[in-house]
Amino acid sequence: MSLAGWWLYFGITTLSKAASYGIPSELARHQRMLFTEGMVLLVSLLVGGVALFYFTYSTYREKSAKEMFFASFTHDLKTSLFRLQLEVEKLGDSTETQNILNHTRKMQINLENSLDSTVGHDKKLYIETVNLKTFLIDLHAQWPEFHIKVSGEEHLCVDKKALHSIFKNLLHNSVVHGGADEVTVEMQRKGKATRLVYQDNGKAFAGDPSDLGKQPGFSTEGSGFGLYIVRQWVRRLGGKIYLSSGTNHSLQVEIELPGSVA
Repeated sequence: MSLAGWWLYFGITTLSKAASYGIPSELARHQRMLFTEGMVLLVSLLVGGVALFYFTYSTYREKSAKEMFFASFTHDLKTSLFRLQLEVEKLGDSTETQNILNHTRKMQINLENSLDSTVGHDKKLYIETVNLKTFLIDLHAQWPEFHIKVSGEEHLCVDKKALHSIFKNLLHNSVVHGGADEVTVEMQRKGKATRLVYQDNGKAFAGDPSDLGKQPGFSTEGSGFGLYIVRQWVRRLGGKIYLSSGTNHSLQVEIELPGSVA
């Protein structure tokens, strides 16, 4: 609008000055034509801007409605899965019930990952002080087959939902792809940053671990979303992640997060 208005003003004043110097009166016709075209251009820009704003606002409302639907649907489905898990646990400890529990847990993780991959990147982060040892003890209730060791510092400043998603996917990856039953998490300070080293005792990975999770669907044994979501959360937290082979050639994950340890 500013550029078109300046162009219109410049054209009209230039023609007016030219006419005042005795240049033929044909310039008056050009002046009227320039004024008419300039007004049409200004009106078109104004109407187009209003239309663009309207459609942008409509798209925003549709996006908000979809996010609300996904959030409500996910909450209801997770509640149903949790109730199913409780009912299965009442049936006792057997191979069949354990398989059902593993499948329901996998469904919960896949559901959360799908939601995070679609609308999770728009959610605001809430940084708080988290006791890593207490956090992993609470998470261990969902993974009773694991023996989790925590060493080093215990407190860090991070978004709790992001940390929950990171460790749930790492533990799920250790179970499904590594067949591990023990996990070690070491927390260190690296200047003003926090360094987390995650390693399991699972089987060795044949390929290049640094390629894992760079693209969804990399894994041939699952959806491939787990480590991809972990990378996405670490990136959102402003940190860095390194995947390599540990001392027993199993997967080792190093995560560096900004901010000092509380």
